[in-house]
Amino acid sequence: MRTVFLTSLLIVSLSLNAYLLVFRSDNPQKSVAATTTAERTNTRYSSGTTYPFLRVVDGDTILVGIGERTEYVRLIGLNAPEPNDPGSAECEANEATAHLREIMRVGSVTLTSDLSQEPRDSYGRFFAYASLPGGIDVGEQMLRDGYAHEYAPDPLKPYERQTLYRQAEEAARSAKQGLWADTACPPSPATEVR
Repeated sequence: MRTVFLTSLLIVSLSLNAYLLVFRSDNPQKSVAATTTAERTNTRYSSGTTYPFLRVVDGDTILVGIGERTEYVRLIGLNAPEPNDPGSAECEANEATAHLREIMRVGSVTLTSDLSQEPRDSYGRFFAYASLPGGIDVGEQMLRDGYAHEYAPDPLKPYERQTLYRQAEEAARSAKQGLWADTACPPSPATEVR
């Protein structure tokens, strides 16, 4: 029964993705790719609203459908190893990305902003918390499972869930899960956050 439900959910998600990428109800001539950087920068999403989940980019970034566009969403409060680091993937990056894919096996995600943080990062991605149907906090789950580090975008501006996220990372460290496992790569010096 669960397999049938998940298959149906996947079909609906794929259909919605195709619709978002191909059809545009208000202006058929304007493609998603034609949306300018200025339009994306000045547009805010509606906090607490559910949006179509499209795909995982890496261990701390997802792609969602917002309105008639696709948008990159950088999850607030965590930093995962980068799979596309110049030269080669950072240690455990593929595992972190795969783990986020495992968590995100749904067709929709609820995004919630944090008024203490900027709406976008320096790469133009939305900053948001992501929750799955049923209320699972994606960032907390990644930290609790040990596949990301707790991270404050601006150390002078604590984010709302910082205490919870720090506790989740500490639980993973104590349990030696994910990045903290004895078999994982040794810790490396801090790298640029992306």
